[in-house]
Amino acid sequence: MGTSASKRLSQTGLKHCTLWKADRSPACRAVMMALDSMNLSITEVDINIDKGEHRTPEMLVLNPLQTLPVFKDRELVLCDSHAICTYLAGRYCDSGRLLPKDPGGRSIVDQHMHYNSGTLYPRFRAAAYPILYENCNFVMPQQIADIESAYCDLESMLLGRSWFGGSWATLSDIVFASTISTLNILVPVDKNKYPRLSSWLYRVSEELFFVTANRKGLSEFSRRIGELSQVQQS
Repeated sequence: MGTSASKRLSQTGLKHCTLWKADRSPACRAVMMALDSMNLSITEVDINIDKGEHRTPEMLVLNPLQTLPVFKDRELVLCDSHAICTYLAGRYCDSGRLLPKDPGGRSIVDQHMHYNSGTLYPRFRAAAYPILYENCNFVMPQQIADIESAYCDLESMLLGRSWFGGSWATLSDIVFASTISTLNILVPVDKNKYPRLSSWLYRVSEELFFVTANRKGLSEFSRRIGELSQVQQS
């Protein structure tokens, strides 16, 4: 377990905030990208999941669910990446670009958050966890089919738009970027079948927040999966 201050950009420091995270986790990387997109710097504590550091007595007090990320702002503790991202945008970002202030724009972002938490991320877990923790060395056919089905949904969501949230990158794109870029390692996004999704993935991968806060952990996940599986890397 190691502690550091996030200093990926010239950022505004929030000394009263702490994030416990593992870079390999897409959920943690979503929060890290949200922080960087808002130029916010907080204390970051790296947790080694393989050593069970997320199950220590200290961590169980913060989060009995034994999941990461965990975020604390003074007395407030949040343990869901979607809740953390929306809290940060609502509390510390006044522009409304990441989390629109109008009810319609906000509802679109909320809708995407629910899709990520209810559909996309569970399909990631179903595909990745058997490889990471159950000695399976490939993605099962049913999981491949489920992920491809999600890619179809996402392709449809991008009809007539460059970004999921509208004309620019919002929290929708940040949260999706962490999950989809990780799924792309397990089941590559076919640019012929999903041209809009493939173009979006390339576009978001060039965003500064993706470069500073997602690439390192994504590479770590890719290496780990490569060590344990027969997955063809994209």
